[in-house]
Amino acid sequence: LYFLGILFLFSSCYPGEIESYEETDLVYTNYVETFDFVSAGTYAMPDKIVKVTGNLAEGESPEFVQEPYNTQMLNRIESNMTALGWTRVNDPEAADLNLIPAAWSNTTVVYWYDYWCWYYYYYCGWGWYYPTYSTYTTGTLVMGLIASGDGYVEPSHVWTGAINGLLSGAYDVSRANDAIDQAFKQSPYLNTK
Repeated sequence: LYFLGILFLFSSCYPGEIESYEETDLVYTNYVETFDFVSAGTYAMPDKIVKVTGNLAEGESPEFVQEPYNTQMLNRIESNMTALGWTRVNDPEAADLNLIPAAWSNTTVVYWYDYWCWYYYYYCGWGWYYPTYSTYTTGTLVMGLIASGDGYVEPSHVWTGAINGLLSGAYDVSRANDAIDQAFKQSPYLNTK
């Protein structure tokens, strides 16, 4: 009964099993409450999403998200900004804000040891430990609206949108686009109309 109680307790912590990668997606947004987004209306954004790899610290050239995913995600970001009343300009110096997207991925390896034992009635006669491991990869896209110029000693994030989830072997841009839409949906304060 004690063992059954523990099983029931652990199974009650989760309403169901995760059946798809989409169920692991998280969308986080944050903003500076004192910033007046309505008075701003233009933004600049690069044509490539940089991948954060750590290679820049070693003097290597930056890596970027591969096509067509790069353009598809940038187009979705732009369409959301346009729907909120923003106008994209080419010159970052002339823009009210700069929108900087970046992406990275992490692979986590989990090791554990299982014990296999040959049982004779209720007695473990002999056995051995063997190592087991599993891996999972998560991907993150971060979008930051940066304010600079008068009133700022250095550039400052006034809005951050972060999307994180498990990565599958085949890239699913529609899933990334849905998460981008969600980031803007939960940021109604960005509306300049």
